[in-house]
Amino acid sequence: MSTTSSARTDSVVDVFEQAASTYDRTGVSYFEPFGTALVRGAGIRPGDDVLDVGCGRGAVLFPAAEATGPTGHVTGIDLAPTMVALTADDAVRAGLTQVEVRVGDAQQPSFPPRSFDVVLAGMIVFLLPAPEQALRAYARLLRPTGRLAVSTPGTFDPAFVAAMDALAAHLPAEQPRPAAAVGPFDDERTITETMTAAGLDVVAISEHRVESWFHDVDHWMQWMWSHGARALLQHLPADRLDAATADAARALGSARAPDGGLSLTTAGRLTIAVPRPRDPAPVAAR
Repeated sequence: MSTTSSARTDSVVDVFEQAASTYDRTGVSYFEPFGTALVRGAGIRPGDDVLDVGCGRGAVLFPAAEATGPTGHVTGIDLAPTMVALTADDAVRAGLTQVEVRVGDAQQPSFPPRSFDVVLAGMIVFLLPAPEQALRAYARLLRPTGRLAVSTPGTFDPAFVAAMDALAAHLPAEQPRPAAAVGPFDDERTITETMTAAGLDVVAISEHRVESWFHDVDHWMQWMWSHGARALLQHLPADRLDAATADAARALGSARAPDGGLSLTTAGRLTIAVPRPRDPAPVAAR
């Protein structure tokens, strides 16, 4: 990994470390329904050994544990130590003895080859410095009959995009603006090509839509601070935060419900893939 990639990873980890205590804990339905859909698509069976990379606060981990039951085992890894500690505590309180949570890198999980029946990656791979390399690592971790289940963003609500642009307009001149980049998960064709290059055959790609409700703009901002959007918000000067919030509120006008709340719909893609059959090792000549 290059120095630039390492710096990017540290920056992303720092964002989620700071957000850990409120991550997926603001009363907004977003990560949980995507996680539940991903686990359902993965076809986890009782007794399976499962790895959840970038487990966060358990949106994928806990539905996976329910699917494996007490005879299975689910390992969750995350690079943010606070996230790991809080999620491990949640598992203990829930009595999920089949769950283990540890600090680990979703870019390059350190497990022996063919350790898992299922590898899950919920809304994480596109954030990694080298997603194609990560997918190759996941393929190596799967048993011959294993499955990889990955969720990636599809399309965001137009009001959300407009609100993000409104916030970004208040960034200092020297701070780069968020820019959409062509990536390996942009559409079904690029997803399939990316998986193929990683030694995986795509079984299915589907769309899952989630509607998220917010009491008001303040609630939306609280949610924004609780996840990856914090990377943008933390660069807004304190003396411009109120004006940025007001501009975002205007941009969110089309999402306003009759009761004054906000409704935003996000479409995500769920990809299920299997490891390509490996050629048997050649038999040495006698």
